[in-house]
Amino acid sequence: MNGTITHQFGRAYTGQGVKHIYNELIGEARKVYFIKSPPTFRLSELFRQVGFHYLKRGYDIEWFHDPLHADVLEAVYIKGNRTLFLQAAHPLSFEPKYYGSTHQVISFYEAYDDAKLKEHGGFLREKTIHSEQWLAKMLQTMTKAKEIHDEWEQPYIVGMDWQAFDQQAEELFENVFSSFNFNKEALKTHRLMGTITPEGAKDHFASLTKGVKRRIFIKGYPGSGKSTMMKRFAAKAESVGLNTQLGWCGLDCNSIDYVYLPELQTILFDSTSPHEYEPERSGDEIFDVRKFRELNEEEQIFVNQVKERYQEEIRVATEYLQVFSTDEETIRETMDMCVNNYKWREIEDSVYQMIENITI
Repeated sequence: MNGTITHQFGRAYTGQGVKHIYNELIGEARKVYFIKSPPTFRLSELFRQVGFHYLKRGYDIEWFHDPLHADVLEAVYIKGNRTLFLQAAHPLSFEPKYYGSTHQVISFYEAYDDAKLKEHGGFLREKTIHSEQWLAKMLQTMTKAKEIHDEWEQPYIVGMDWQAFDQQAEELFENVFSSFNFNKEALKTHRLMGTITPEGAKDHFASLTKGVKRRIFIKGYPGSGKSTMMKRFAAKAESVGLNTQLGWCGLDCNSIDYVYLPELQTILFDSTSPHEYEPERSGDEIFDVRKFRELNEEEQIFVNQVKERYQEEIRVATEYLQVFSTDEETIRETMDMCVNNYKWREIEDSVYQMIENITI
């Protein structure tokens, strides 16, 4: 019997820099394989094959996609036995902590041909410096976009009917949690809802919720308390012993976009742009807080102007990311030209042999 695949992002380009949840995922896992190599596309196929190995044995897995290249994987997590295979080098570097026990390093560095690396070394250095400049521009623009988004929030923060909002929230909490009180410690996990990519804002909401029975779509404006309410929702779930998964925002890494309760098969989700969805199946419902704030004509003109400025910054950031992505693609392709294929396959085969010998 085959397991299921859930698609995720492991990192995002936010208004506060590059955000990732891999440290949290390392902490969640029982066993972590840190896969070391220079920049490459070739590890993606290794992660894919490792995932298929466990999938065919009935395990549910998570594939973590590179935000720059939709089809490229940078990690695979086997949920049933909590085993993580992680690209632990470029663009993010991770080091094992528990040597000799639950952390293990697998290195592909020896699979690279030194003569070929020297041949392309000057070009790679120049291209790397160029790519870093475009990434810096992109992140600066995302920071500006976040600042403008904060302006967008202000009219709603000031004018919201918070008492009515809190009353509706309490009714939801009572509806979800009234009959639950588990005598156990709740587990908290972390994921990313989505991120800006070279093709614009993307998320994996459909994959995340394909088997979820109850989906609660929050409809509200920026600054209308959605993230704060979801954090309260998660805290309430944990207080009664329910496991929670927090999905962090791809613009503001201090905000969350969803809370998932796996034991109840329930998700509370910020269904506003750029990840706006509508109910489409049984078990879907809307939690609407838009009614708690109506703008007057002057306020609406201000909000429209701020929104236009925000959208322009996101457009510019996307263009910068496209250039950075092209540079990164060139770097990885050039590095892959420097691989000794025989040595690479030898290391790959040792990984496949290792997982075949693991008692499942």
